[in-house]
Amino acid sequence: MLKISYLIVVLIIAGSCGTGSVKLFDGKTLDGWECDPAEVSSHWKVENGELVGENPDEKASMLWTTRTYKDYDLELEYITLTKDYDTGVFPRGNGHQVQIGISRSLQQDMTACIYAPKDEKGAYPGQTDKVDEFHKVGEWNHLRVIMTGKRIQTFLNEEPFVDYEGIVINDEGPIGLQLHGGVHMAVKFRNIRIKEIL
Repeated sequence: MLKISYLIVVLIIAGSCGTGSVKLFDGKTLDGWECDPAEVSSHWKVENGELVGENPDEKASMLWTTRTYKDYDLELEYITLTKDYDTGVFPRGNGHQVQIGISRSLQQDMTACIYAPKDEKGAYPGQTDKVDEFHKVGEWNHLRVIMTGKRIQTFLNEEPFVDYEGIVINDEGPIGLQLHGGVHMAVKFRNIRIKEIL
């Protein structure tokens, strides 16, 4: 009886470990990530356990996970180091974006809003008026993105921001971090974790 009880406890622990979040960034290397285009891979580096993106040449680049993902709960922290910055998270490859910073087209802070021009509902069909209140410019911020089907939910510093249903959105794809072209920017990321939703 004791052996059976022990086995049940072991199975429960093993099952709960499988449902937890895992690191997408190990704090030491860029293992599991790749830069596009490769010739500007110097834009991305690891310093003091943080992922640093900077483009002094003002060229665009994306840092993509080498794995693809479907439904998940993603959390990360970021801090911007320059006055102007246009970055963000691409949740399933090219297409929809969770903005961090100043939109080039709108020239305003659209952090944690959804950029989705392919949906033909306006460039930012998922917006909120909470950005100025909750975005801590020049400080560490916590961003959470939940992807389920075509639904994108965003949270900034624990505050619910946008709940948007995509139209032309990939069913699966890598997760990307962006440095937008045409502006010199610097941003740091840390504590990038993901929990897949099965």
